[in-house]
Amino acid sequence: MKNLFKHFNDIDIDVNEFEEADVTEFEKAQFKRDLKRQVSKTKNRKWMKGVAAVCLSLGIGTASLIGLSYTTFAHEIPIVNSIIKLFSTKDKIISGYEEFADQQHLVAESNGTTITVNESLFDSKKFLVGYYIETDRDLGEHPEIETTFKVDGREHALFHTEHIIEKVGPNKYAGLTTAILNLSNQLEQAYFEFRISSLTNRDTKEMVQGSWDFEIDAKATENKIQIVEAPASKKADLGIKINEVIYTPISFIVNYTETQKNEMLKEKWDVISSDLNVKDDLGNTYTSRLTGGTGNGQGFMEYVFTYEKLHPDAKTLIFTPIFKLMEAEIDENGVKWVNPDSDLKMEIIEHSDIIIKIPK
Repeated sequence: MKNLFKHFNDIDIDVNEFEEADVTEFEKAQFKRDLKRQVSKTKNRKWMKGVAAVCLSLGIGTASLIGLSYTTFAHEIPIVNSIIKLFSTKDKIISGYEEFADQQHLVAESNGTTITVNESLFDSKKFLVGYYIETDRDLGEHPEIETTFKVDGREHALFHTEHIIEKVGPNKYAGLTTAILNLSNQLEQAYFEFRISSLTNRDTKEMVQGSWDFEIDAKATENKIQIVEAPASKKADLGIKINEVIYTPISFIVNYTETQKNEMLKEKWDVISSDLNVKDDLGNTYTSRLTGGTGNGQGFMEYVFTYEKLHPDAKTLIFTPIFKLMEAEIDENGVKWVNPDSDLKMEIIEHSDIIIKIPK
């Protein structure tokens, strides 16, 4: 910031050399937009004089220009080409997502740390944003991040957020954040305000606080919604009904309802949870990830799961509902939790298949 003020202090211009002209508010806004696209710290002082002169003649405040040093475009910054592709080697679900991602190239600087958002992707239910972090200190191998989101101006529009951050060089990090919309939300387009307020070294607890703010207008990937008419699959008063499937170029998203009406099983087991094993008519199996869920506490739950990209030649999806009946451990606060490495009892009830023809 000081360097930019120094540039202005060195400018020697005579405003009388310019003739004032009436311009509309639209023209002023258009000029600001175009200016933001062109600003670069590598430009020389002669260029800065020209900008300052035009700003004065149009009545655009210097604050508008100074603000560009905080969030600007970064086409020339040497960063990882695709953050999504980088993480897809470890996460099968997002494999191929980078082909449909929107390039952003947005930069925010604060407290000795620069964060560059280089791509984003929106599939109508979840929003992925990939970013690159350069800082003046060591934040460990996998730093923690504190973020907030607004969706179309609303603060409580998300089910939850997930963050993956990995060190890719000395004081350099790659991050991928996934913001999952509430179950009732499915949007074709959304305006996301993504704000990062701190980064923390997990080991030393050293924290870098700042303000890294990004605004992204996202359009969802093309999708096709299939309302499923197949009946529920029921067994032992436990049931699953598939409500709809959303097909996108990168995944398919399944919404289903779970019912638990067997009071004897509820008394016997600490935890009863459902899942869907999915394969197609070609024999391909699909990995899933929870995208949202809600319930009334009375044996009724609704879930949304995202599955990896559908094979283009598949004609049928075969869903096998399963229920896991598990004993749980109880911590000192009386909270039940399932330890997958324990020897506690577990029983699996497999239901009859639900077969769905894929629309073309």
